[in-house]
Amino acid sequence: MKKTLTAICSVLLLVGCGSTTGSTDTTAVTDTTAVSSTTKVKPFEMTLTVGDNTGPNVVIEVDQGAQVVLTFANPDSNDEIHLHGYDLSTGTMEQGDEAVITFEADKSGDFEIESHETGELLATLRVNAA
Repeated sequence: MKKTLTAICSVLLLVGCGSTTGSTDTTAVTDTTAVSSTTKVKPFEMTLTVGDNTGPNVVIEVDQGAQVVLTFANPDSNDEIHLHGYDLSTGTMEQGDEAVITFEADKSGDFEIESHETGELLATLRVNAA
């Protein structure tokens, strides 16, 4: 009987020790590390609609290294929009459709965003040096 009671106490002690060890803390540290290593900075996003919020005086400023998502729409005609200096294009867009250019702003300076169809300067992208 004494051996059985000792065995039961030993099992309870081990079970109790197992649940109060730092294993929960270790998991929390692991989870925190995983979250911080996969956390991403929110990208800079902007929608430009030709004739609405575009023009030669529109300057879009971002910091070098930023992830940039630019959405373009031309409600009045078919178009293709270019980001000079980065050599990026929306490709052909049908009237009223939207197209997206996503990139990392890895070059600093001023870059023109231009309509291929009209040659109109839609905006200037200003990338501030890091």
